[in-house]
Amino acid sequence: MSLPLRTVLPLLVCGLCVSSCFWLDNLPRASGECTGTHLGRRVHWPLLEESSLVHRSVQGELPDTFIDLDYTPEEEPALEGFGVDIHLVDGARVEADRTVDLLSRQGQLVPAEPSLVARWVGNIGGASGYLSSPGVPVEGSVTLDEVTEFAAEGRFVYRYSDGSELTCTFEVIEASDE
Repeated sequence: MSLPLRTVLPLLVCGLCVSSCFWLDNLPRASGECTGTHLGRRVHWPLLEESSLVHRSVQGELPDTFIDLDYTPEEEPALEGFGVDIHLVDGARVEADRTVDLLSRQGQLVPAEPSLVARWVGNIGGASGYLSSPGVPVEGSVTLDEVTEFAAEGRFVYRYSDGSELTCTFEVIEASDE
């Protein structure tokens, strides 16, 4: 028994849609790593899959778009939750590499000039900030290779006074509302 083309074609389209949805749901949400030296030791810290591009809007406040990055410092319990929140100007989009220098001021890193990076927040554990040793990086930079409404890709570099240097890469997608 053969089915008419009018029946087969919709069934084929539905099957392709279901399989592509399954495939998309199983794509990694985030990838990246921090490599380099920290306190004189070579490190390799993978990016947590929960890292994402976040669009937050609270009634009565300006919309906030930021890249929430959390890395897994292997064998470094004091660094649990190492990461950053890269706050972007409203509607930020990048199609080609854009680098913003970060300077150490009053115990934090700040963008060197007004740019698409509105604010930089370093994180350790569940709190904002940096460890006392090696302290706040003396300088850094963030390069955004691509930023769209749905994804962000780039890297940031931290340079510390003790000579340590970390290069952290990221590729994240928009946080889901699950």
